[in-house]
Amino acid sequence: MHSNLSMQFSEALKELKPKLKAIASVLTSNRVEQEDLLQEMQIFLWNNREKMKNKTLSYALRGCYLFGKDCLKKGKSLDSKKRDSVTVMSIYYINSEGKEIVLDIPDKSIDPYEIVITEDLKRVIKKEMNSRLKETYELLLEGNTLGEIAERLGLSYEAVRLRVKKIRRITKDFLKKKLVFSGSFFFL
Repeated sequence: MHSNLSMQFSEALKELKPKLKAIASVLTSNRVEQEDLLQEMQIFLWNNREKMKNKTLSYALRGCYLFGKDCLKKGKSLDSKKRDSVTVMSIYYINSEGKEIVLDIPDKSIDPYEIVITEDLKRVIKKEMNSRLKETYELLLEGNTLGEIAERLGLSYEAVRLRVKKIRRITKDFLKKKLVFSGSFFFL
């Protein structure tokens, strides 16, 4: 076993990877977060490779532990860190059906990841509705009031209220059936 990081970085990383995995598992029991932390600690080592060139492996591991702990405390990883020079204008992603989607982001303060989850959930929930409910649902999502929806669809206020009640029930039932909450992650 090598005693410091003066060896080739790739060799050092191979040697450290099992230990980094162990550190990640000590910091969190969530496997998704463990993988993220492993990547973050590897990036941390790469970014600090010159500083740690003549340091011991235990020094590097302690630095990784503290860095990983800090990442979890802040709730953000390096790749999600806000950068002043970057503004996300739209998102390209592939939804759960494999369809390519491009979404414009109207409010720059909203997390793009939340938009993707929301759009995917809206699409899946709409599948549970008939065409009349979908029409009402779309108008609700646009921000229309019940009175405005009634006027646009040529319905009574009460008819729209009943449709919205059905939409809420479908959404609630879907979320109860399909979502399992685990930490800060939702799994369909």
